[in-house]
Amino acid sequence: MPALPETGLALVDAATGSQDWTEPDGEGWTVHQDGPLRLWDQVEDALDTWQEAGSPGQTVFGMTVTEWDQVVWLGDPDGPCWRLPS
Repeated sequence: MPALPETGLALVDAATGSQDWTEPDGEGWTVHQDGPLRLWDQVEDALDTWQEAGSPGQTVFGMTVTEWDQVVWLGDPDGPCWRLPS
């Protein structure tokens, strides 16, 4: 991954080696994605879901952890959810 400018952002998933980073392109931002997961796409999907739910506060998020899974959910366990690496 190239050196990030001071204004850039990087996301790294240690479990898969996936990495995304941003860099200014003059008129906005360019996002680069590398590895088996498209992390930036997942961030955008989660942000869209959160905004569609009315941008609620942190207290409406929950987490269910089992021997096999870690899941973060919005509203209730049957609502929108995101699986985390275990």
